[in-house]
Amino acid sequence: MSRKYHKVTLFLPIAYFVIVSIFLIRHGTWLSPDLFFLVALFITLILGRTKQFIHDWSIPILLLLSYDYLRGLAPKLTQAANIYPMINFDKALFGSLPTNSLQSALFSDGLVHWYDYLGTALYMSHFIAPMIIGFIFWLKDKEYFRRFFLALLLLSYAAFFTYVIFPATPPWMAAQQGLIPPVHKVMDQVFVNLPHSINLPSVYKFIGVNLVAAVPSLHAAYPFLILLFLVRKYKAKGLLFLPYMLGVWFSIVYFGEHYVFDIVVGVIYAVVIFSLVINAEKLWQRLMMPFYKINFRYNEKIWNLIRRRI
Repeated sequence: MSRKYHKVTLFLPIAYFVIVSIFLIRHGTWLSPDLFFLVALFITLILGRTKQFIHDWSIPILLLLSYDYLRGLAPKLTQAANIYPMINFDKALFGSLPTNSLQSALFSDGLVHWYDYLGTALYMSHFIAPMIIGFIFWLKDKEYFRRFFLALLLLSYAAFFTYVIFPATPPWMAAQQGLIPPVHKVMDQVFVNLPHSINLPSVYKFIGVNLVAAVPSLHAAYPFLILLFLVRKYKAKGLLFLPYMLGVWFSIVYFGEHYVFDIVVGVIYAVVIFSLVINAEKLWQRLMMPFYKINFRYNEKIWNLIRRRI
């Protein structure tokens, strides 16, 4: 009975998050971290775990909001954006730009296809997917939740410093400048066909946008980081997340929001951060081992001197 109850308490909050997210995306908005915190607070009231939730989530959410605020300031700290490294990489790998190839095959001006709606939902779910997965980890394993959120924050801040050092234009911006063939803003066409948008109060209204925060792609890095954590914890079951991740990757290239180059760099960042967080304890022990040996020998000498005096 307790096992069934545990499954229900896990399933219902996740189902609620998913339903709320789908409703918001349908109305052209998303469940940002601050709104997620409020919705999750309501759920934990029902579960009787509000105090623990506030204790465990307050600082991570504040740090994530701080990252988003800094990301909006990044354009003021950067020089001219890089253009050609991403274009040259994609052309060398595929012979042409995947964005142009995909839009040539799939996009219809004035007609919104089902995959345009699905791609938009996947693109916008980028903001809430890490929160939902983090909430699952928190319900089941708080230590694993802490590691996951630490990795998420390290990944975000590593990306921020890269955006300052290496600002990069996305395909749609390069197309507007006439540097690559035309790229259609597919999501703009989707949003026109969605119901009237909902205006929810959020601190994100006061956060600026960095249009040249393309390398690494966090739309690629976040899902891959989630996949790594899910596979580590749930083994083969974690691979059920793979279609979602591939769907997001396909969408960001098809929509002209990222090059394949951006995805590759995002994956590298995710792998490095995941490895550091998972192996942090072992790495720390290896780094500190020489110190422990020296300290042990020093203490042993002192102890031998004391014994002789005695």
